This record gives sequence, C-alpha cells and structure tokens, in this order.
Amino acid sequence: MKRVLASVLLGAGLLVGNVGGAHAKRMLAPDVVPSSQAITKDIVDAVQEEMKRAMNNLQIPGAPKPYSISYKITEVEVNDAVASLGYSTSKKSRHFVSLEARVRVGSVNFDNGNFVVPGGDDIDAVSTVTLPLEATPRIARRAAWLATDSAYKEALIQLRAKMESRKAGGVGRADVPAWTEQKKLESDTQIAVPVLETVAELEARAKALSAEFRGAPHIRDSRVAVTSYLERRWYLTTEGTSVTDTRRASGVLITASSQANDGQALAQHFLRYGHTAKDLPSDQELKDEAKKISDLLHNQAKAPLVGRYVGPVLFEGEGAVGFVRQTLAPHLGGTPLPEGLRPQDAKQFGGALTEKVGLRVAANMLTFTDDPTASAAFGKALIGGYKIDDEGTPAQRVTMVKDGKLLTLLTSRTPSQRDAVSNGHARRTADGGAFHGSATNLFISAKGGLSAPALKAKLIASARNEGLGYGLLIKRFDDAAITSAPEFSRHELLNMLQTTDQALPPPALVAYKVYPNGKEELVRGVQLAELPIRTWKDVIAAGNTPFVYNYLAPSESFISLRIGGGTDNGNVPSGGIESAIITPDLLVGEIEVRTSTVGQRPVPAVARPTVPTP
Repeated sequence: MKRVLASVLLGAGLLVGNVGGAHAKRMLAPDVVPSSQAITKDIVDAVQEEMKRAMNNLQIPGAPKPYSISYKITEVEVNDAVASLGYSTSKKSRHFVSLEARVRVGSVNFDNGNFVVPGGDDIDAVSTVTLPLEATPRIARRAAWLATDSAYKEALIQLRAKMESRKAGGVGRADVPAWTEQKKLESDTQIAVPVLETVAELEARAKALSAEFRGAPHIRDSRVAVTSYLERRWYLTTEGTSVTDTRRASGVLITASSQANDGQALAQHFLRYGHTAKDLPSDQELKDEAKKISDLLHNQAKAPLVGRYVGPVLFEGEGAVGFVRQTLAPHLGGTPLPEGLRPQDAKQFGGALTEKVGLRVAANMLTFTDDPTASAAFGKALIGGYKIDDEGTPAQRVTMVKDGKLLTLLTSRTPSQRDAVSNGHARRTADGGAFHGSATNLFISAKGGLSAPALKAKLIASARNEGLGYGLLIKRFDDAAITSAPEFSRHELLNMLQTTDQALPPPALVAYKVYPNGKEELVRGVQLAELPIRTWKDVIAAGNTPFVYNYLAPSESFISLRIGGGTDNGNVPSGGIESAIITPDLLVGEIEVRTSTVGQRPVPAVARPTVPTP
C-alpha cells in the first residue's frame, strides 16, 4: 500500500480538459483556487511541534536517536472522466490529504538511507498516513506522531542491516557521506492557480470526442479520458525548512486498439498535458487526432512486418521523445545506486553515466540541459517545473552535457562523491527510501540542425551508403502506462513475463520504411535491439525544430505496466514524475531492428456489432 499511495501522490501534477466556444471562455477565466481549507497554518504548526517533540524524545533504549526528521503534507484535488463511443464509462472527483514522515538515524557520515534491506524492500524509513479533510491540530499531531514512530522503527532496522552488509563486504564507500546539509528555506505563501474544470464539463467533452470512433468497424476498443488536477505540498524539516508549493495541470488522452490481419494486437494513443485547459489542443484538433488514430490503425492492419534491419534510423517528433526517454533520461541522475539492490534490478535503474563525468558521451553537436525552473518552451507549457524538489532544495537549471562532453549529473542530497551537494533534482523515488536525481524538463539542443526535408534526405543517403534499399523512420513508441489492457489470460501474462527482454526499449508503434525516392511505407512489428548509452555518440544529424512533449515518468518498468494493465483504469495517467522533453528530430547512424510478433491472438469469430446512432 505504501508504494501505491506514493505513486499516486508523486505522479501528481497533471491531467486535463479544454472546451470550445463560450464554454471555454468561462473555463479559462482568471478565477483562482482559494488557499487550502484542509491544511491551515494551525495544522502545519501542530506538525512542526510534534517534529520538535520527536527530535527531543524519540528513542528506543540502546538505539540511536533520529538526527533528521522531515514531513511532506500533500493535498490533492482531481476531477476526471472517461468515455467510449460517446458514452460515459467513468467519472469521479477526488480530494484527499496525506502526511509522509521520513526519519534518518546515525549521522550525516553514515546512516540508514539508500539501502535495500534483504527480503524487506518496503523497509525504507518512510511512513505515510491519510489525514481527514477536516483535520484539527490535535488530529494532525497524532497522525505525525504515529507516522514518525513507524518510520523511526524502520530506520533502525534499515541501519542495522546496512551495518551488517558493510561488515560483510557490501558495496559502499566509507569516504562518501550519507547525507548533505541544506540551508533552511522558509515560505508559507501558497501559489495561486486557476480553478479546476468540473466533472460535468470533463464528462461532456470526453463523450463528444469519444463518439468520433463510432462507425469504425476495425477499432476493437477506444476511449477518451480528460482530467483536471491540483496538488499542494508542504515541506517541514528539522533543519528549519518550512516551505509550500502548488502544482496545477490538465491532460487529455485518446487511445484505440485494433488487430492486424494476422491477429497481432495494435494500439495507438494521443496524449497531451498542460498547466490548464488552454494549453491543450482544441476540440477540433482532438477530433482530427482521433481520425488520424483510426486511419492509422486501419492501415496498420494490412501493413507488412518490418523484417530484420541494421542501419540508420530517424526518430521524428514523439519518436525522438521516446528515444530520449528510454536511452538517456534514466541515466542522467548522479545519486548512487541503492546498496543491496539486486543485480537484475540495477541494470533497469540506470546509472550508465556515473563514471563518465569529464568524458565525451554524445555527438559533439549535442548539449543536454535540465531546467525545472522553466514553465514554458517554444510557446508550449512545460509540466516538469517546480519551485522546490522532494527534499526541499530549490530547483536549479543544470547543463549536464555540453558539446558532447559530460560535465555533471543531476543530484539529490544523497551524494556519490565527497563534497558533492544537491542541485535540486530529487524527484525520483527508489527502493531504499532515498530520493534520486532525475530530469524533469529535459532540453536536447543541437548545433547545425537540419530542416525536415534535409534530415530525411540524409537518412536516405546514409542508408544508400550502407548498401540498404531503405532507411527507417520512427514516429512513436509504445507507452504501457496508456496502451496496456487487462484482458490477457494468466497464461499470456506468464509467457509475457518469461519471454520479454527488459533491456529492450518499448516497441515502436508508428514506423515507416523510407525509400530512395522519398516514398514512405508503413510497417509494424518494429522492435529495436538494446540501445546502450554509447548510442548517443552515433547521432549523425538533428533537426532544427524542437518538439515539446509532456508526460509522467512511471516508477514501474514497461513489463510491469504491461502485465498490470497500465495505470489508473483508463484515466489519464496520474502515477509518476511530471516531466517534459524538448528535443529536435534525431538521426542515429546505426541501430539493429528486430521483427516482433508479440501480441498475436485469434481474431474474433463473429463480426463486430454496430453501435446505433442516438
């Protein structure tokens, strides 16, 4: 339960709705959400008092006292609606408050943090409790007392296990401290954000857009989800930090599935996030996207499988975003891997750049920057911004790679080197309880960018130089948080778990062969081979137009999401880290591509029923 609640809360800032005409004018009025009625100054003061009492009195005889206690109070308000074929399938309004306590025992030089207890992955010195929406200072103080006591006892177990691991020769550097100091921050001013769209407004929009899939016999399933979301956070620490932050986001999801003529499952989606409804596409634009999805699935049903290929690949638009998301973003964190992490899990965690600072890790034309202080780029809203990270450290703009050379990584308060400090990027949770550095507004820039026609011509020329009859263009990767459907049998799920190579990137959902005359042929079954971090040295060209894409980075792996049926039962995803990637199209010199026949199952024995028009 601890992990589930954490993913819901950390996934926070996102989700959706945009409406046309006079309706839109009312929704986009400058009305703002009033200050929290659930978390008042008296509530915050009560939690602070309990924090002080715990620091003075919390100790089990013979065991160390806490040297650091922190709290995160999170208030979430979310409205969402889902519809299919013009009919509502789900609508709800949620409002809840939680209090999370984190306790550290030992000292800044060696403590319980960032350690996975063998056989006890959930023992991480973190405890979360739910607060009533009409909590009193007395209720809040009692909740803080219980959460702190639970977290403290876990911290002692974690510390003891970590000490025993070190004595047994476990991985860990004695010369690197466990925790770094942070100047206290104080700010109790709540940020004003626009009001949420109502459930009724979201439902009406979802129903209208989802009706676009009526009369499409090739569509197996379809849905439209819209959500409007608000999250307030308060951070309190024994170092004196007392600060609040507010996030507001909107999002829309269109997804549909079908089957190829040979029975292979097909799925497509369109997902957009923004700060408010005005940042999202208009109703007409979304209807156009729904039609594009329908037409694409119709054409994919009869498209050929790609066949084996080794050669240049052009990643365009969302395809470039997927390439960045899968091959680069997980490796930009500089927080050390949790001690005790199983080897098979460590590979999925990232960290391929931790020993490469000062070396060339990408093509000389490329520069990578993460800027959580940015709220927009190239006229588009960015949802990955924040005022303070999850450890209460102010957000900072950091350039990790300049002209291909790795300068630094994104860090939290758990250092990997002596004298290292946090640069305000503690956003990713992991087993062991520590926050890890993570990219949230990741900018990829390139010198000498080419126009789209010139980049396509370079793809064709590169393929010709390799003696190939075509190049490969990828426009979108699969996202299991969206496209997974919990309709697989137990046998299919078991087979999927046993046969899926988790080192591979997700399958490409939209891909084309590009022939010397410029003709593009739609293909399916495109599975790229493993893409190590050195692939970034093989980028031979980039476009000159940035593509901006917002998403939530889930904590679960692709296969976990696939087996679990995705997230949120068809709603716009709300579990993960609010993130954005801004990147030009990217041309990689050589990538191996395999043919995938995953998802093949018999087509329905009876023709699809028709849906009567109301």
